[in-house]
Amino acid sequence: MLKRIFAVISALALISALTAPVSAEPESRSVPYSYVLMEGGTSALLYSENGNAIVPAHHSAKLMTLLLVMEAMDRGELGFDTVLKTSAYANSMQGAQIWLMPGEEITVNELIAAITVGNANDACVVLAEAVGKTEPDFVKLMNSRAAELGMVNTHYADSTGISPESVTTACDAALLASALTKYDSLREYFTTWVTSVRGGKTELASTNRLILTYDGITGMKAYYSEALGNCVIATAERNGLTMVCVIFGEKDEFARFATAKEKLNAGFNAYMMYQPKRSDIYTEPVKVSGGEKSEVDTKLGALTPFVIRKSAEGRVEVSVEYFEDVKAPLEAGDRVGRAVWTVDGEEIYSCPIAAAERVRKLGFFLSLIRVLRSIIKM
Repeated sequence: MLKRIFAVISALALISALTAPVSAEPESRSVPYSYVLMEGGTSALLYSENGNAIVPAHHSAKLMTLLLVMEAMDRGELGFDTVLKTSAYANSMQGAQIWLMPGEEITVNELIAAITVGNANDACVVLAEAVGKTEPDFVKLMNSRAAELGMVNTHYADSTGISPESVTTACDAALLASALTKYDSLREYFTTWVTSVRGGKTELASTNRLILTYDGITGMKAYYSEALGNCVIATAERNGLTMVCVIFGEKDEFARFATAKEKLNAGFNAYMMYQPKRSDIYTEPVKVSGGEKSEVDTKLGALTPFVIRKSAEGRVEVSVEYFEDVKAPLEAGDRVGRAVWTVDGEEIYSCPIAAAERVRKLGFFLSLIRVLRSIIKM
């Protein structure tokens, strides 16, 4: 027992050494402090300060590596029990690591623990090479996925984030964290305080104190960067809401956690999830020009919950808008309008209204018949 306690203490000391003391902030650092609070289920941006300021990605890049690993697992390409072999390149990683040796075999389960709890660069590369075959090819996947998520100010140059060319923003990091909250299987990793890998040879301890102190916490990552300072990406769930708080560039190690708690609490206290009701909407047929039918029945698209301030619940209004010039040909499902939810005149949510059936373009002979009928009626 004493031996294990000593090992944990040693691991904590090592992590502290790898991430550098808080007071070691360089005088030349000019990266601005930034924070974002987002509702993760809907990716609704609630609060932001310098949210689009471009900063070094550092360990936040590992969250994209994790996302691609989980999506590879969704496709059946990997499993938690899959055994992977460490390359010489992965072994060459510096900074935070679990000291994997070339040729050493290790499970995906342990590798995920190594980067969620310990920010290990060598473990990150092993996973990157498993999904992308090579790290450069994996980095292409990272940037492609970032674009799909709308992370417009993010660029990855490596899978670990240690390259100074890997950059992101607080808003982009919040979008990434939001995507990861969909994976409940990761919650156990993100909320683990102390664990070990490599058959107990390497002890890991989390630097995210929120997992011990915040009610509803589900992850994600805390770290220090010489170029950026103290950072935390925190996710929590309460009352059907998923809050994502990102803080970059905090000067004080402990202030980042206190501020994250404050922002998360503000989100949970001020906001709620609003479920739009289909019964509030009545859709009408829409006129179609140049079609075999002069109008088409319509249907409302899928309704999903959206975030509003609790104080605005009684002021939500809904209206229907139809496109002015709907022309054939028209396929079932083509958009012909939308339903719009507003609060005090400000749009907060919309849902498409679509054609319920196909309307083909009016042919020559049918057009001629219509003309003749109109002449006869005269």
